[in-house]
Amino acid sequence: MKLHPSAEVEVEEVVGRGGGGKRNWKGKALWQRRELAWAMAWMWCLCSRTSPCLGQMTVPFHGQGGFPEEPVDIYVSPMMERLLEVDDKNYRFENVVYLYLSWRDTKAFQKMKDSTDAYRNSTRDCSRPCSSEGSLPRNTGIPPPPFQYSAEVSCCDDVWLPTIGMQNVYELPEGRVQPYSILVEKEAVAWWTAIHAIYFTPMDFRLFPFDSQKLQMQFHYQSVDVVKRFIPSTFSSRFLIRGEGDIVSGWAVANIEVITRNFTLGEELDFFISKYGGYASPDDPFPLKEKNGANGSELYQYYDFDLVTFDIVITINRLWRYYVLNMIVPIILLVCLSLITYVIPGENIDARIALNLTLFLSLTALQFIINDQLPKSSYPSAVTKLVLICYICVAFGVPETIVVYAISRSSKVKEEMASKHSSQKAINEDKDNNGVLESNMSLVMKVMKRKKSAMVPFIIDMVSLVVVFLTVIISTVLVLHGY
Repeated sequence: MKLHPSAEVEVEEVVGRGGGGKRNWKGKALWQRRELAWAMAWMWCLCSRTSPCLGQMTVPFHGQGGFPEEPVDIYVSPMMERLLEVDDKNYRFENVVYLYLSWRDTKAFQKMKDSTDAYRNSTRDCSRPCSSEGSLPRNTGIPPPPFQYSAEVSCCDDVWLPTIGMQNVYELPEGRVQPYSILVEKEAVAWWTAIHAIYFTPMDFRLFPFDSQKLQMQFHYQSVDVVKRFIPSTFSSRFLIRGEGDIVSGWAVANIEVITRNFTLGEELDFFISKYGGYASPDDPFPLKEKNGANGSELYQYYDFDLVTFDIVITINRLWRYYVLNMIVPIILLVCLSLITYVIPGENIDARIALNLTLFLSLTALQFIINDQLPKSSYPSAVTKLVLICYICVAFGVPETIVVYAISRSSKVKEEMASKHSSQKAINEDKDNNGVLESNMSLVMKVMKRKKSAMVPFIIDMVSLVVVFLTVIISTVLVLHGY
């Protein structure tokens, strides 16, 4: 296989390091690493944002020294100082995280010592101090042993450091403070820096306001010929800042974790192209990715390269009590007030409809306030479903009132006609009985007969009240549990 017009390497099939049958390159390691570096740079260009402002930003983990002599295991320890803001309307968040990376390097201490001595002897300048704090002394101000090579007074020009780019960064604030320190021991190196950035990340609001979000900080891919693997180590969701109470408006931080991934370049391209796009045209002279896996492209030779990366995932829970007291409780109370409709006599149609229309308009006004706090998503949230159910329950009272009024009016007309007929019959009977008044028993019968004629509207109202009440309770429970 050709990797360069003037260089060829051998290819062997091996099992391991990411799966069976993966290619392992041997032979001319120099060309291998140059070609692999080109492939990684090409992949980073694909996955990085092209905003002009990002090109002016300094990457927090800007490495040096090319490739390590052997692939290294890098231990990742995120310590989040504070979650500054969660912008759920624009799907962004801002935080400050102290990211601590450590790995084994038996030659790092000697390289640091040589660089520091060269600077102190004025043989050369230092472009990478080991710490952002303090200053590098030349002839005077050097601490006594064993502190003469501490990070604050040493130079790390020749120490190998990995370049780890940030993938889903929206902005690195211009006035941010970005301290760092490179700690070099006899056989190990630790490199920490403070990352203050704004990220964009997907969010899911289906259970709003009882939702939890996973905020992701994504970092660039690394070849296994550079970094063998990333290993999660120490972590903390709060660091340096003390004090009680909430740390960010509307949210509580539940956890922070490091999630590592191992994949190939071809698998990563297939994931995004097959799910969110389409494969290259058959006539494309230099295709990015072909569906049938054809090897005609110059890029095909890199599809089997094993890559590793890691994401820092911050789990947050919304402070739901605020939304329950200010959104859900007022909505439920409005629906409960609508139940008064079914207690008002059916003949009072104007009072019943006026009550329902007033509650409907109140619910509409409340929804405008709620919509200002709801994120705009492609699916309805739990509160949106609850508002819709409450609209239906309040609106149901209007046609139900009309039906009850019609039945009541019809019963009243029949009752009046029956009453007239009974009165006329009673008058005739009185004449026959020499004007004797109607007995008390006949009056009781009239009352009983009148109540019997009003029973149908009463039953309809009571059934409607129970149905609406149960609908609101059951729907609220189901909706807020994600159904």
